[in-house]
Amino acid sequence: MLKKTLFATAAIALVFTAGCSASDAKDGDAGAASATTAVDLASIEKSDAAAALLPADIAERGTFVLGIDATYPPNEFKDDAGNPIGWEVDLMNAATVKLGLEPDNQISKFENIIPKIEMDKFDSGIAGYYDTVKRQENFDMVDFFIAGNQFGSLEENTITSELDICGQKISVPNGGSAPLYYLPEVEKRCLAEGKGKIEVMGYDTTEEMVAAVSLGRAYAFVADSPVVSYAVKNSEGKLVGSDIYETLPAGAPFKKGNDELVEAFAAAMQELHDDGTYDEILDFWGVEAGRIDTITVNAGTE
Repeated sequence: MLKKTLFATAAIALVFTAGCSASDAKDGDAGAASATTAVDLASIEKSDAAAALLPADIAERGTFVLGIDATYPPNEFKDDAGNPIGWEVDLMNAATVKLGLEPDNQISKFENIIPKIEMDKFDSGIAGYYDTVKRQENFDMVDFFIAGNQFGSLEENTITSELDICGQKISVPNGGSAPLYYLPEVEKRCLAEGKGKIEVMGYDTTEEMVAAVSLGRAYAFVADSPVVSYAVKNSEGKLVGSDIYETLPAGAPFKKGNDELVEAFAAAMQELHDDGTYDEILDFWGVEAGRIDTITVNAGTE
């Protein structure tokens, strides 16, 4: 899972939504477009072919119930009115409408999403989930993204290799996977090649982590790739992002056994990919580095 091995904080939204106004959409107005959404749902045409794959009970119900942990910009967070926004929200909503269903987005705590999918209270959920072999034991993953570790830096300190950070000060999210697992492995390679140790500087918010780099206190920062890509997009050209390292497929989990729903959702997502909507959403949120060529199911092998 992307976020929970990193970190989340409401303060992220304050620094990263610069230039975005609060949604003009009223509660329940699924078709309204605003500065905080990449897609006008009213413009998406239903796919009869994808909708024909839906299980009868969901087609009859007419809604798709999605659990959202809205604490992780830019994947999913809240606008000023408390409505869920983000690139995963946009993509899942668009696929839902493509299936002829109405989005029923329910904000939920992270720890409650998986149990509610298992209890059939949610059809799926989004919280920055990696597709892993372990997760596939109980869920089928519709994969629509590639994520991993990414560095952000000033242009003069562009990271072209992981070993560029040897001997440097690197800002990181406190408690995240980068300082706990990723950087120690990179440091082993630094030392093996006779290069300096990495000085890790921990911060509680993305804003603080990025500021350390902008002010010259740190050489670069590292975090989950959507977080870094979004920071770079909103830096007004002050920051650049590196390649993404140690990538894994990511997407939305569905309860095992719901084969028809998984097939239908993957088909709808692929149509969005083919007609350009997928790219529009990723580009809008600045996370196009995680683009994949084909929507897959259970592509994780680790």
